[in-house]
Amino acid sequence: MFAGLPGIGVGTLFYVLMALWMPLWEIPRVIRRTSSLARWRLIAQQLLYASGIIVTVMFAERLLLWILGQSKVAPFSPAALLHAELGARASASILAAPIAASILLLAGLLVAVELLRLVLKYAQPRARQRRPLNDALDPSPPS
Repeated sequence: MFAGLPGIGVGTLFYVLMALWMPLWEIPRVIRRTSSLARWRLIAQQLLYASGIIVTVMFAERLLLWILGQSKVAPFSPAALLHAELGARASASILAAPIAASILLLAGLLVAVELLRLVLKYAQPRARQRRPLNDALDPSPPS
């Protein structure tokens, strides 16, 4: 069983992306004047946590490279698979492949959730056409 690298999994990636999305989501409320200082405190706190995660992962990568004595690491990224020149310009990070895998897994998961949401949305009108359970138990005919 492979446990993965801490801080770059799907859950952490989702958390960081949502924390970065929070200020953008709050801007319409500022325009409508329904935002509050408490909401912005929460957003600032989440942004602080997310930036802490990003800095910690970057620091851990650099520390690991220093311990291994490697200053230049050949990147393994989806960009290298698409085009050699694009791959040469890709980030020289040992975490590029795991992060790319997390991004692809998260994207697949979000697409699956949205597809399931659409299936359930279009399945509900058929369920509404049936008589409710209380009506089925009532022997009196509908008026």
